[in-house]
Amino acid sequence: MNADGRAPLPLPRPDDATLRAYLLNVAEAICRQVNGGLADDAPLRLRECATIVARVAQHLGEGRIAADVLEESEALNQSEPAFEASEAARSDAGRQAAGAAQRHIDRAALQCYLQAHALGGPRLQLTEARLIPGGRCKVTAMISQTGAAQLPEHFIFRQDWQGGATDTTVAGEFALLQLVSASGIRAPRPLLLEPAHGAVGAPFILLEKLPGRLTGSLFTPPRSRELGLQLAQQMGLLHGLPAERSRGLAPAALAREDLARQIGGFAGMQQHIGIRARVIDAAITWLSAHVEDAGSEIRLTHNDLGFHNFLVEGDTLSAVLDWELASQGHPAADLGYVKPFVSRMLPWPDFVQQYEQSGGWKVELRELRFHTIYNAVRLYGLIMQARAALVAGFVNDVEIAFACADATPMLLQALGNELREASA
Repeated sequence: MNADGRAPLPLPRPDDATLRAYLLNVAEAICRQVNGGLADDAPLRLRECATIVARVAQHLGEGRIAADVLEESEALNQSEPAFEASEAARSDAGRQAAGAAQRHIDRAALQCYLQAHALGGPRLQLTEARLIPGGRCKVTAMISQTGAAQLPEHFIFRQDWQGGATDTTVAGEFALLQLVSASGIRAPRPLLLEPAHGAVGAPFILLEKLPGRLTGSLFTPPRSRELGLQLAQQMGLLHGLPAERSRGLAPAALAREDLARQIGGFAGMQQHIGIRARVIDAAITWLSAHVEDAGSEIRLTHNDLGFHNFLVEGDTLSAVLDWELASQGHPAADLGYVKPFVSRMLPWPDFVQQYEQSGGWKVELRELRFHTIYNAVRLYGLIMQARAALVAGFVNDVEIAFACADATPMLLQALGNELREASA
């Protein structure tokens, strides 16, 4: 029984090693803040720590296993609104976008590199090199300088990081960002690419600094109809780009037989590094039976659209960030990815209308449903890879721990609801 006398809900449950890893990352983050004198990012990091601890507490005890996917989905639909309400009551700020690998920037090495580069020059002096939240698969920092020949006073440094959940490299983003930033899409303009390992460390790019700040996470966007419509407009512009313009700049879409093999790979992933979750098992089974619904439309897709990757300034969506997962794929991949959180901002039909009017794909329900379920399982797989790295001690990063602990139950709730609609 819970403290209130009720039986625990049959929720998907991470194993004890995962819960311990989450708490160890919280302890390390708190120690780092205390020893560092409570840095500028202390409020955000400590809010993430509090949410991780609350998520761990949610999974303690001997909860029973759901009898089937419908029971598990219903349990998630009961638990997630209650958890969100308790989080809101705990903090007016609410949820924020969140020997082992830790992020670091070598300021002295970067300054020497830029002084020797034509864009910088010998008079360049770095006045600030500060790690910033977000970009969980890369090192991201805000750089300020004086004396450069051609660089702006402020710009963004983005570098490959061994602790990231993906094996992408910033070297693949440069030409793509040149294309999208020149096409009316609010993406940062790339300034410089260093594709090789060197004195500064792993490959990196420099990007223009756009206005705004992170204002939410993947499943907890700002409750703003206007921002939702701007997102639809930006997606319509992106999907309206002729596919041939991005050919060679982004990975090609999976062929039908490769898609089927990928779904089989999801099953292997779930067996080896997944958590106990009937929703995921049911989703993989559903995808295997509906590969023919994948469709054949090809457009440039971002594949990680959400307010953890958007900057917002007032009522303006000012920047779409983190293009590392972009590919030539079905536009329903992006639409299915945003569908669970868009409903918190405006009615889905209104979003689709604005998207189509802005040049987007003519939405087909069957293909949208396939890619909504497929991309939920794909995202789950990325989260499970990050979780495995935390458990093994390869990564020590509270932002990664927060993303794993907080996003997993919300993702499973959304996926369970989509499966219920698919079977209705």
